[in-house]
Amino acid sequence: MLRNSYSKRLSKTAIILSVVLVLLVSALLFIVFYPKIEHYRVLHKNYELYGGMTDELKDSTFYEDLQSGKSVCFLGDSITFGATTNGVPWYQPMVPYIKGKVSNYSTSGWQVKDLINRIDNIPVADIYIIAIGINDILFADKQAASVTADDFARNTGDLAALLKSKSNGARIYFVSPWSFCNLDESYFIRGDEFRRAMASYCENSDCIYIDADSVIASVLDTEGAEKYMYNQYHPNAPDGIGLFSYAVLKSAHDREI
Repeated sequence: MLRNSYSKRLSKTAIILSVVLVLLVSALLFIVFYPKIEHYRVLHKNYELYGGMTDELKDSTFYEDLQSGKSVCFLGDSITFGATTNGVPWYQPMVPYIKGKVSNYSTSGWQVKDLINRIDNIPVADIYIIAIGINDILFADKQAASVTADDFARNTGDLAALLKSKSNGARIYFVSPWSFCNLDESYFIRGDEFRRAMASYCENSDCIYIDADSVIASVLDTEGAEKYMYNQYHPNAPDGIGLFSYAVLKSAHDREI
């Protein structure tokens, strides 16, 4: 009887330990793999363009480039990196319409000079879509900042020249520095100066300027920033990135009318 009782206790202990072990292993696997699974799910979720895709948005050289099968590299800052949108970049709603290989080289806080200083690490691509400049506008005291609009135009040109040397024949699109909201008026004045400087550079070169800011600002003014913005200078998801992608496509179409 004592032996049977001891065996039963041992059996129960073994079962309990086995269950605990299984739970511990399951918890460990969850901790290790869940973030990766969730990140994959977030990136492969269907993000809609503001208003949906239309024939008008498809009517541009920019859209033809996306459909061409050529490789596309997106360069930028936290908005391209997806810092406030669970790693989802602003262009995610456009991804279903891109036929070629897509790469992304971006980091939160970057300014134009940060890309220049890392030119060797930028992937080679047929098409570069560069959305940079908001940090140059807002944080002029940073070491890499373009202090003036002229500095910004010069740095924009230097970046373009380096990319052309890196990838001969590459087409380069510069997206206007992103819109922001609820800041001092001086920032909006500085922002307009920097956007004009970038536009002027592109007009006098073979780079293409996409004035997404005008489209975004119009929607924010009429519908309210809180629907689309995570904070004063980052879009949210899905509405914000849907608007930003729409603005790029719409501006690309409008510039050819």
